[in-house]
Amino acid sequence: MAEASISVDQISVISSAASPAHCYTGPGDVECDFCTGRKRKAVKSCLMCVASFCKTHLKPHYKVPSWKKHQLVDASGNLQEKICSEHDTVLEIYCHTDQSFICYLCTMDKHKSHDAVSVKAYRTEKQSELKEQQMKSQQRIQEKQKKVQELKQAVNTIKLSTQTAVEDSERIFTEMISSMEKRRSEVTELIRAQEKAELSRAERLMEQLEQEIADLQRRVTELEQLPHTDDHLHFLQEIKVLVSGCHSSEFTRPDFHLSVASCNITVNQHLSFDGVRNSLSALNKRLEEFCQEEFIKIPAHAAAVQIILLPEPKNRQDFLYYFCDLTLDPNTVHYDLILSEKNRAVTRNF
Repeated sequence: MAEASISVDQISVISSAASPAHCYTGPGDVECDFCTGRKRKAVKSCLMCVASFCKTHLKPHYKVPSWKKHQLVDASGNLQEKICSEHDTVLEIYCHTDQSFICYLCTMDKHKSHDAVSVKAYRTEKQSELKEQQMKSQQRIQEKQKKVQELKQAVNTIKLSTQTAVEDSERIFTEMISSMEKRRSEVTELIRAQEKAELSRAERLMEQLEQEIADLQRRVTELEQLPHTDDHLHFLQEIKVLVSGCHSSEFTRPDFHLSVASCNITVNQHLSFDGVRNSLSALNKRLEEFCQEEFIKIPAHAAAVQIILLPEPKNRQDFLYYFCDLTLDPNTVHYDLILSEKNRAVTRNF
C-alpha cells in the first residue's frame, strides 16, 4: 500500500529538473498531461488513466505495483476514441454482431448475447488477412513490372521499324525528280508523326504503370509497418482502411488492356513500311500526274503498333482505382474548421 500511495497529484512533482530541448513538444507531438509550464513530449498513453505521460511522469507506471497492470500504448492525442462514451471504460471488446468496439459493461447491456471477442483476439483474426493482402500486393507489383518490360520491348521495336522506314523512304525519294521533293517531305513527316504518337502513348502508359507500382509499394510498406504497433484499437482501425483499399477496383480495372485481345502486349516483330516503299516506287514511275492518287495510300500503310491507354474515370468504380488516404494538416487549418477522425474529416465550427 505504501508504494500505491503515489497519487496522480504527486506525479507532477516527481521531477522538477529542466529537460533537454528535444524533450519538449513540437508540431504534431502529444503533450504530457501532467507537465506544468512548458509541456514535454509524451512517450506513452495509459488507457486506464486516460492520460498521456512524458518519460518522467511515466515512471510510477513502472514502479507502483497496481499501476504496472495498466495498459500502456504509444502516445496518442485521441484517447477518448478508445473509451466507451456510455460507460467511460476502455474499449477492449469487438462486437461482430454490430461491428463495433465496446467495453466489458456493454456486453452486459445492449450487446448481451452478441457475438463478441477481445480486440486482441480480433487482431489475431485480422492478422492473417493482412498477410494475404501483402502477398496479393506483391503479386500485382510483379505483374505490372512485367507489363513495363513488355512496353519497353514494344518501344524498341517501334523505334527500329520507324528508323528503317525513314531510311527506305529517304532512299526512294532521292531517286525522284525535283518536283517530288515536297511529297518526300510530307511522307517523312507522316512517318515521324506516327512514331511520335506511338512512342508518346507507350511512355504515358509506362508512367502510369510505374505510378501504380509506386502506389502498391507504398501500400505494402503501410501493411508491413502496421503489425508493429502495440495499440490494438489503432491497428484494427487502420487495417479497415488499408484492407478496404486493397479490395477496391484499384487492381482489377476491367477496362485495362494493352491490346484488343488481352492485357498482353502484342508486338509485330516484323513491322515494315513495305507499303510505303512500294507506293513511292510507283509514284516515281508514274510521274507527277499520279502523285496525288498514290499519296493517299501512304497513311494506311504507315500504321504501327496500337497501344491503348486507360480511359478517363467516369463512375465510382473507376474513381476507386485512384483511392488513397487523405490527412489534413491541423497546423494550417482555418479557425472556423474542426478536424476529427485522426485529421481525416472536417466540419465547420458555427
